[in-house]
Amino acid sequence: MAQKCTRQEEEKQTLQKFLKNQGEDFCPNLVSYSKIKEPCDVLYKGIEYQITYGNRKLLGDLRKTTSVRSKENPNVSESFCRIIGYPSLIDYAKEVLETALKDKKGKSDGKMTLLVEPAYTSYGLFPEREEFFKKYFKDNEQRLDGLWQSIFIVFPDGNIKLR
Repeated sequence: MAQKCTRQEEEKQTLQKFLKNQGEDFCPNLVSYSKIKEPCDVLYKGIEYQITYGNRKLLGDLRKTTSVRSKENPNVSESFCRIIGYPSLIDYAKEVLETALKDKKGKSDGKMTLLVEPAYTSYGLFPEREEFFKKYFKDNEQRLDGLWQSIFIVFPDGNIKLR
């Protein structure tokens, strides 16, 4: 049976994926939660990170469905599959960025790096995704922009730097 993962563990996994994509080794003993204050989620090697999800509604739906299935059949290992379609990569970029940046904009900080992890990560090839995410951000920067020093979208196959 799967174990419940805490929010801190999820944030650490996102940070680890981000660093791997950057070509850096992840050292768990350099992660700190004790010397941080809101809106920072984690401090790593002196860099403050705020970590969030894009398309959070989808993630919530997936968690709710798998949680209910696990309670009904605790001894059965199940997989969850859902077909998700977006009319275009621009629509996908919009879904991910709108939720993440609008929700966190009020808690942004100029000394912080924002990492956004999409709940659904296998839409399109990385170079196409990068092009469309950068275009959507650039076209909507006035409306979505926060104070973050850097903004990255973290995918399993690479990071997209928006700023």
